[in-house]
Amino acid sequence: MNTIKAGGSYCALVLAGGWVLGPVREFLVIPLVGQATGLLLEAPFMLLVIIVAARWSIETFQISSARMPRLTIGFIGLGLLLIAEVVGVLWVRRLSLAEYLATLGPLSGAITLILVLLYVGMPLLVKRGNEEKQTAHN
Repeated sequence: MNTIKAGGSYCALVLAGGWVLGPVREFLVIPLVGQATGLLLEAPFMLLVIIVAARWSIETFQISSARMPRLTIGFIGLGLLLIAEVVGVLWVRRLSLAEYLATLGPLSGAITLILVLLYVGMPLLVKRGNEEKQTAHN
């Protein structure tokens, strides 16, 4: 049950970061530098959000360092994130999925794909604070 809660929290935190950074990217950065550069400029900030959200979820719900619970969090987060993205594209941006995908150029699509892969894997990659302390003592 903690794994499900952690996955939901992970997704919610990353979505919150995206809801803050996305409008800045779309309305301020992309008109000045273009879509691919705008995504490149946003990517480090989203990666930081992903790392912090993964670590917070792992810590808060005391998820073990075992591989399966951590990967489960990433995949639960991905499923929820995809649902939220589709809803956002269809209802908020008023685009069809085909129109949305057509807006992504090769570089933009690659950046998005890399961030999604990092998002899924990040719960497995981050350590809990007590894991770092144990490693430091050994």
